[in-house]
Amino acid sequence: MKKNIIVGTIVILFLMIVSSYTIFYRSQQPMLQAEKEATAIAEANANIQKVQDFYWYNGSETYFTLAGIDDNNEELYVIIKKDGGETTILNTAEVITESEAKSITQADKNPERILEARLGIENEEPVWEVTYKNANDTIGYYLISAISGKWLKDIENI
Repeated sequence: MKKNIIVGTIVILFLMIVSSYTIFYRSQQPMLQAEKEATAIAEANANIQKVQDFYWYNGSETYFTLAGIDDNNEELYVIIKKDGGETTILNTAEVITESEAKSITQADKNPERILEARLGIENEEPVWEVTYKNANDTIGYYLISAISGKWLKDIENI
């Protein structure tokens, strides 16, 4: 009897682990597929040879952005519009970096914690959307121009 309970518990734990892994794996598929397709577009349009980072921006429209190095060893951001594949290529020397966007947000908003930053396009202007957490456990979004580093929009207390 005791042996059956132990075997049953092990089987249930095994099924829970397998189910959890399957759910996690399937939830990551859209992100992996988007990154794969964006990488192919970036390789074709900007000669990206090595991808360093991938961002998924959801503003008024959805954009996929790759940070990478091209065949001339230059660091680029390639921003790809989800619908239609329109591509914008930015040299990293011409725009503020992710760490600079996070630093600007830290200085301007003084959040408890910076969660992440994503590069996209809003109103035809490259922007960094920095997500942060306030001391009161609310989330905020801070949009910064990727060209000038100036504040564009702030959404707080979500």
